[in-house]
Amino acid sequence: MRNTGNIDDPAQDRRALFYCAGAAVVMAVVSQLPRVALGEAGSPQMVTLHLLLELFAVIVSVMVVLVAWHSLEHSPFSASHKLLIFGFSAVAGLDLIHALAYEGMPTLLTENSTSKAIFFWLSGRLIELATVALVAARIPLRGYRLTWLALGTLLAAVLGYLGSYHLELFPATFVRGEGVTPFKATVEYLLCLGNLAAAAWLLWTHHCQPERRTLLLGVACWMMGLGEFSLASYQAASDLSNLLGHVYKVMAYGFIYRATFLTSLREPYQRLELSQQELRRSRNELQTLMDNLPLAIARMDLKLRYRYANTTHLRYLNKPAGQVLGRHVDEILTPSVRNLVRPKLQQALQGQSVEFDYRVDAGNNGHDERYRLARLVPEYDPEGQIEGVLAIVMDTTERERTQLQLMDSLREVAELKAALDAHAIVAITDARGVITQVNDKFCSISKYSRQELIGETHRIINSGHHPRTFFEGLWHTIASGQVWNGEICNRAKDGSLYWVYTTIVPFMGTSGKPVQYIAIRADITERKNAEQEAQRMALHDALTGLPNRRLMGDRLKHAIQSVARSRHHGALLLLDLDNFKEVNDTLGHAVGDELLRQVGERLCHTVRKSDTVARLGGDEFVVILDDLGADLEIATSRCGDLGEKVREALAQPHLLNGQKVSAPPSIGIVLFRSLDDQPDELLKQADMALYKAKSDGRNCLRFFDPSLQADITARASLLRDLRLALERDELLLHYQPVVDGAQRILGVEALIRWQHPQRGMVPPAAFIPLAEQTNLVLPIGQWVLEQACQQIHEWADHPLRRGWTVAVNVSARQFHEAEFVGKVLRALRESGADATRLRLELTESMLHDDLDGTVAKMNTLRGLGVQFSLDDFGTGYSSLSYLKKLPLDQIKIDKSFVRDVLLNRNDAAIARTILSLANNLGLGVVAEGVETEAQLGFLMSQGCQAFQGYLFRRPGPVEQLPDLLQPLEQS
Repeated sequence: MRNTGNIDDPAQDRRALFYCAGAAVVMAVVSQLPRVALGEAGSPQMVTLHLLLELFAVIVSVMVVLVAWHSLEHSPFSASHKLLIFGFSAVAGLDLIHALAYEGMPTLLTENSTSKAIFFWLSGRLIELATVALVAARIPLRGYRLTWLALGTLLAAVLGYLGSYHLELFPATFVRGEGVTPFKATVEYLLCLGNLAAAAWLLWTHHCQPERRTLLLGVACWMMGLGEFSLASYQAASDLSNLLGHVYKVMAYGFIYRATFLTSLREPYQRLELSQQELRRSRNELQTLMDNLPLAIARMDLKLRYRYANTTHLRYLNKPAGQVLGRHVDEILTPSVRNLVRPKLQQALQGQSVEFDYRVDAGNNGHDERYRLARLVPEYDPEGQIEGVLAIVMDTTERERTQLQLMDSLREVAELKAALDAHAIVAITDARGVITQVNDKFCSISKYSRQELIGETHRIINSGHHPRTFFEGLWHTIASGQVWNGEICNRAKDGSLYWVYTTIVPFMGTSGKPVQYIAIRADITERKNAEQEAQRMALHDALTGLPNRRLMGDRLKHAIQSVARSRHHGALLLLDLDNFKEVNDTLGHAVGDELLRQVGERLCHTVRKSDTVARLGGDEFVVILDDLGADLEIATSRCGDLGEKVREALAQPHLLNGQKVSAPPSIGIVLFRSLDDQPDELLKQADMALYKAKSDGRNCLRFFDPSLQADITARASLLRDLRLALERDELLLHYQPVVDGAQRILGVEALIRWQHPQRGMVPPAAFIPLAEQTNLVLPIGQWVLEQACQQIHEWADHPLRRGWTVAVNVSARQFHEAEFVGKVLRALRESGADATRLRLELTESMLHDDLDGTVAKMNTLRGLGVQFSLDDFGTGYSSLSYLKKLPLDQIKIDKSFVRDVLLNRNDAAIARTILSLANNLGLGVVAEGVETEAQLGFLMSQGCQAFQGYLFRRPGPVEQLPDLLQPLEQS
């Protein structure tokens, strides 16, 4: 038999495609023909032809309703039957009214017209399209079939009344002599698109999951869509396009009826035939199963004659089936067995289920005796009357033989239990799990006395830590006779939790089921606590106890998913402390750590309990806010209020080592709402907003603005070019002279410049901070060092320049490299430069970390002749303690003091103090940024002996550097 159900049939698909393609070709041909009128509108021929087509459609609709009405209630497609009854009862009614309202038909309630017929046509098509779509989607309707039939009929009646008496309430659909109106054409085109879309959906559904009904409904929608296209632009009801639209409608209804007939009548009968085949196959499988069971099964009638015996039973009787079936049990069983079994059989015939053990002596002096367990069950006919007995017999010889071994094992277990009592936590329960015995260690760890435990189940120590399914799995294992091992968290009487590694051993009884359980436990509380602490430390910051970056990332992912489901906004706040570095430098790392702890505590007390506070590292913290509301403006306002609350809380002074320390934050904020938001991208955007807050004066909060992305993009572009600058030989050195009071050049300072092929000369302020923020400062700094050493070597034979020193600025990252000293030595060695002519300039901020290591590096290089200058002196947190420890040769007065030395008394006082301090410490002094003769005169009057600035010469390439300067030469 051919299956027409859900099996993929390529022939069906090809026929369906043929129908669809053929209908489309016909429609394409007809649409290109000039207007063809088949007769006069309202002529008897047209009226008759239209009536026949519509009556066919009405008959098909009625047949669809009847088939759905009489279909099986529990068929796979029963959910759509009420939809079909409701939809096509209404469609049948509307198509009938449409046929009777056609121009030329006898008057139906009111005068017939093309507009009136079109109204009922469109109503029917809309209902038909909606019904097919809902049937395809398998939308169920509740209630009785009769109710939905009545509702469909009522819907047709209501639309019939409106179309007959109140047609003026609806837009005009037809103008005689002109044809259909734009409104009617628009509706037809929409119906066309709707049907074609439904056809595409249904055909794609059939392609993914082949089903005959889906295919037929798809073809029907295709035909109906083409028909609607044909009906969108006729000028008279007699046009060929009008007739073709009705023909396509009739074809579509035919496919709908076929789909309904297949799923409601033909396929159920096919499935019934398949079920019968399956039943026969099941019977054969059951017979095979019965013949291969290790149980002996037999059936006897009311007269105790054998009706059935499986292979195992015949083997127990040691007789073939022909000698057993149809014969009385008295003729088959041995006398000893017959005398035992006969009364039991009579009990079964009286309606009792009987179970008993018996022994069969196979001879050989009792050595071959077998033990059996029999169960006799009465069998009932469909009327509930006993019609025979079912006998199930199992060989229990091995069980009986092991019974004595089991008793010996129990004695051994008792001895083992005594040994375990001294070292393990032991409890014994009965088959129901009720505690019957416990040892002293069980009482000690659980804090319950033996009297409190005996008679209770282990629920008394249940901690609630494990789900119900955990214990269901445990019981399933031990109840089946298997040993269970695992870790369990219990709760002691005082409420404390403890962990034990547990082994539960079931002991089986004669029935083959456990009769008791022995639970042997070992205390692993310390180990579990250590594991939990290790896990906590892996996900939390060791200093503040807050979630670390890893856990924060996980929380942020959950927050993104949560707000995406609720359609509310969330926010990410990234903040750091504006002057944390100064606190660390001046008060020490211990105080800095305490500040971070206090900041973490204040954050937790300031935000909501549902929010997450995390520490990323250093002085960077993150706050994740969720459920800020669905409205963007409200969410932004709430986030801003909470961010300002955080800022104010952290701006309050902290009490550290008896000192009040202020550490206000800068905060960057970004809102999120979509699953498309990525945690890493949100962090980048919050970092941009934080950078904006820093540049706007600090101690404020800023929201992420997409324009910040442009700045970051430009910065990234500059960074990419900077990475290639060394390879492309775009970097160069300019030199600025350092002179004495007579304008004699004492040395030069090497200053890096970047000549970009497109950007031109990039200002140092634009790329040097960028290099210092990345590892690029290391290769660039090494290049500057090597170029400076090469220049010293080239001047070695110059009569004037061989005595000059070349000063090189060293970054903190570069100086603190472990290989820094080795790199300096390699640059000197490879260039052949005189080490005494190399001067390394350090900044004060580099000297606060690892002062002893800094001094050691300086002493190593100074031993070779390298000189050291302290640059920008006075701008940092100067300390005489490190100044006297460092092996310096020179300090440089920062240009910020020199610029206003004649205008600001404080700057003048600082300059005098630095000069006096350097004189007392035996250090040379260079005043930077000297631009006027008045500044020069003041500095010389205070004892300054070296100067650098635009007054003497601007930095320039080496080829523009003069050997001598004219007095007060400016260039």
